Amino acid sequence: MDIFNNLIDFLEGHKYFNNSLLNYIIAILIFASIIAVITVFIRLVLKKINLDRNVTSPFLYTFFTIFRKKLIYITYALAIYGALTYLKTPEVVTKIIDKAVLVYIALIIILSLTDIFKTYNNTSAARTGRNPIPAGIVTIIQSFIWIIGALFIFSNLGYNVSTFVTGLGIGGIAVALAAQNILGDLFNYLVILFDKPFAKGDLIQFNTSVGRVEYVGIKSTKIRSSNGELLSVSNTDLTKTIIHNFEMAEKRRQVSIIGVEYETSVEMLHKIPDILEQAVKSVPEAEFVRVHFSAFNASSLDFELVYFITTNDYVEYTKGVQKVNFAILDIFAEKGINFAYPAQRVIKM
Repeated sequence: MDIFNNLIDFLEGHKYFNNSLLNYIIAILIFASIIAVITVFIRLVLKKINLDRNVTSPFLYTFFTIFRKKLIYITYALAIYGALTYLKTPEVVTKIIDKAVLVYIALIIILSLTDIFKTYNNTSAARTGRNPIPAGIVTIIQSFIWIIGALFIFSNLGYNVSTFVTGLGIGGIAVALAAQNILGDLFNYLVILFDKPFAKGDLIQFNTSVGRVEYVGIKSTKIRSSNGELLSVSNTDLTKTIIHNFEMAEKRRQVSIIGVEYETSVEMLHKIPDILEQAVKSVPEAEFVRVHFSAFNASSLDFELVYFITTNDYVEYTKGVQKVNFAILDIFAEKGINFAYPAQRVIKM
């Protein structure tokens, strides 16, 4: 007992920087205890929780996975803070420690939150091939998290955040006036996102261009045209024009003008509508609509044929039209019907 008391007296009697050796030992024990407790908690509790079995929500699964990974970094900050606050330090040093730990933990939380949305999107895309949250919205959410986090950090560092927010509001008006087009594209991005006139991978037509959507961004949409080049179209321009989304069509309409010679007999002309209908119905993927003797052209008698190809895939649609055209050629050749072509007849007087 006397040895223990003598040891305590010895440790308390030797002071360095206003702290005895005993205080330093206790601070080290506090640091080690916090690390040990959190490490045991992570290994014995969190790692035994089967997230794959117990958490069905993909978002919550991502949240707990990121939380489990980042907890150790917060643990070291709390352990250092607990050890240093036990020691007697100058007031200036104490304030620096408090603020440094606060900033560190705030940054870890901000990085964790932004990482949650990014990881959730990447994981879902790997499983399903689609991002549950559009990339533009993820960017907006991450920016919002950083703004809120930065305001929290500066507020706790002693800065007047209200003055900054007021100045930001006044400056925001000036920025908004100078960046109306950018804000317009951002607003129209939200229109595209929620109204969903098209999605990534859809084949669309706007104005005279046809292409497949590759990326829908905050400012512009990237479309791979049928010629192979990549078109970058502002969201504002897209929402101002009529968009034909072929992916949403159950079938594609085809209108063909079939011109025959004037020398065709009247009897055969009466049979041509039935012959064309027969040709269309001979193709399984074609759906007949109507056929009419439509016009006396300069060098042909015209029949207007309308039918559908029952697919929304453009390549399959063109194959279906090709089959109908070959069927018409075959049946016209069989019946001895000649197609008209531009011609002039010279009559000698």
